[in-house]
Amino acid sequence: MLSIQGEQQEDRQGYVRASDEDVDLYVDGVSDEVIMCRERGRHLFPTIQQAGIRFAEVDGDGLFIRRLVCTCCDLAVRVEKWEGARRGGRTRFARVASSLEYRTGAKGEVYLAPAGRGHMTPRQIGDSVASKALAGQSLAELRKTLKAEAKKAAKAKKT
Repeated sequence: MLSIQGEQQEDRQGYVRASDEDVDLYVDGVSDEVIMCRERGRHLFPTIQQAGIRFAEVDGDGLFIRRLVCTCCDLAVRVEKWEGARRGGRTRFARVASSLEYRTGAKGEVYLAPAGRGHMTPRQIGDSVASKALAGQSLAELRKTLKAEAKKAAKAKKT
């Protein structure tokens, strides 16, 4: 049993790892593109050279807002805030902040897992994908096949 202090500390941890079952359910319900971003642990946003530097709006503080959509999953939007200033006869721009927003896909797909499921790491996503790809295979048979292939490769290397 936890003491009152122990229970309070447990409530404050904040980082709860998702269970393997929750990760499997999530992986079953999203597209391959979302899985790629989740397994990679980052999104693929175009560079300034690729997308250009086009601003969508100006916020209340006078900062220029630029929005970029992930070219892989199409659900993550990086919102950048840029400041422009004249210095020495030249206009200079500097990014001062950026954040991520997630939108819902055309078919109702969402990037983030449902609240209350815990944090899903890229490794957990990869483990789930690999487990599904190898489902139904016997571990003993897989080991036997790999050992046989290694022997063939060693034999071929000798000749």
